[in-house]
Amino acid sequence: MLRIGPLHIPQPLVLAPMAGFTDTCARRLARRFGAGLVYSEMVSAAGLVRRQPRTFAMLAFHPEEQPYGVQVFGSEPAEMAEAAHIAQNEGVSIVDVNLGCPVKRVCRTGAGAALLRDPQRVDRILAAVRKAVACPLTVKMRLGWDARDLSVLEISRIAEENGVDAITLHPRTRAQGFRGKADWSWVARLKAERRVPVIGNGDILSPRNSVEALGGTSCDGIMIGRAARGNPWIFSETLDLLSGRDPSKPTGEIRYRTIRLHMEWLC
Repeated sequence: MLRIGPLHIPQPLVLAPMAGFTDTCARRLARRFGAGLVYSEMVSAAGLVRRQPRTFAMLAFHPEEQPYGVQVFGSEPAEMAEAAHIAQNEGVSIVDVNLGCPVKRVCRTGAGAALLRDPQRVDRILAAVRKAVACPLTVKMRLGWDARDLSVLEISRIAEENGVDAITLHPRTRAQGFRGKADWSWVARLKAERRVPVIGNGDILSPRNSVEALGGTSCDGIMIGRAARGNPWIFSETLDLLSGRDPSKPTGEIRYRTIRLHMEWLC
């Protein structure tokens, strides 16, 4: 069981926030096939505060997605706090602060992974957001800006001190992007260092990867991203393995019905 603040989540499997993919339809499918928790794609704090229709629409969710988390990105403490409060008022279960997006257009604004180089700003943002919301608060982060600037332990300490309820670590640097190999020894180290739950993310490509990562690091949960695109069964197959069963592969009929269902929801 994954525990994030007052939330008790029976399945320790989480759908990662992915831009352009984790809309309400993808999240509903993931939940139906065994994801214990799903996150929105990252949402602009500035867009929420300005009530931009397209941004605000990204908060919409179906009841069966719960528990549902919204990931917010930005660099201004007051703006991040207001955006988090707006999300909470819309009924989300969790607010997540993005500390790991490596995309240049995000980092240029001082948001995402750029915050890993500014611990004092992270401290101000998390303090403001924690004060603004009563719901569970999480962060998703990377190891640091590059191999010479690994700030993971300092930033995670700041997060814990500001009342964050769980930390997700993608153990690559911003400079790596999605290249190279995720260093899961850092997930194990972070779990040993911090008291809050730690969720591991990165290079989870199969159900067996998930099970090995949970056992090898003692982390509290696994966040699955790219491997879930077009394959929501990765959650049910992982749960099979965790229960000591052989993974039940989807038949052609199940795949067809799932595609039809997804299309109906999209329409």
